[in-house]
Amino acid sequence: MRDSNWELINGPHAHSIEFLNYQNQINVIEALVLFYMNSAPITSNGCAAFPNARVLLELHRVGTLFLLESPGEYRVDYNVAVRAEDGAIRYEAPPWEQVARLMDEFHDEVERMWPTADRIDVAAYALWRINWIHPFRNGNGRTARIFAYACICLKFGVFLPGAPTVLDLIMNNRPPYEAAIRHADRTFAETGVADLSVMKNYLAQLVIRQLSSVIPIGDPDIHSEAPDGAK
Repeated sequence: MRDSNWELINGPHAHSIEFLNYQNQINVIEALVLFYMNSAPITSNGCAAFPNARVLLELHRVGTLFLLESPGEYRVDYNVAVRAEDGAIRYEAPPWEQVARLMDEFHDEVERMWPTADRIDVAAYALWRINWIHPFRNGNGRTARIFAYACICLKFGVFLPGAPTVLDLIMNNRPPYEAAIRHADRTFAETGVADLSVMKNYLAQLVIRQLSSVIPIGDPDIHSEAPDGAK
C-alpha cells in the first residue's frame, strides 16, 4: 500500500495517512453495502444496486485525502505511466484527454454486466479496467482494488466476513496480482479483448481464502462461485 509519489506529503507520515485512509475506505464500503441492501431490491445474483461513478470518486477521495491536491478527481493535463523498480516504463496509460470518455464507457459496462454477471466477473473487469485507464493522478491501484471489493460485497449481498481480506491478500503477495493485470493488458493490446480468466481465477481463490476463515472450506456455496479451474 505504501507509495512515495504523493503531491502533499511523503515519507513515514504519508504512510500513516495511507493506512488511516484505507481504514476509512473500508468503512465507506461497509456503509455502502448497508445502504444499498436496505434501499435496493435483492435478487438471486446479489444486490440490484451497483457502485457507480460517484462511489468510485468517493473511494478515491477518501483513499487519497491529504495526499493529493485534488482527491476524488480525474487527472487533467497530466499523463501517467506505470514504471518498474528500475524506472523502465511497464505500461503507459491513455492520455488524459480520453479519461472522461473511457470512464463513462467503463461505468456503462458495469451497469450492463451487473444484472447477470457473477460476482467474480464484475470484480475482475473493474479491477483490470480501472488499472488500465489509470484515471487518477495517483492512487489508481488502491482505488481499483477497493472498488472491485465493493462489487464483490454487493454481489454477495453482505459486507464480507473473514480475515485476511481479499485486499490484504493482494497486498501481501503482489506478483500474482500484477501478473493477472499484465496478462489482461497484453491480450487486450493484441486482440482488442482482454482475457480476464487469470484475474477471475486469482480473485476467486482470494474470496475462498477470506471466507474459509469463517466458513468451512468445503461449503458448496463458496465453491460454486469460483470460475472453472479456480476451485
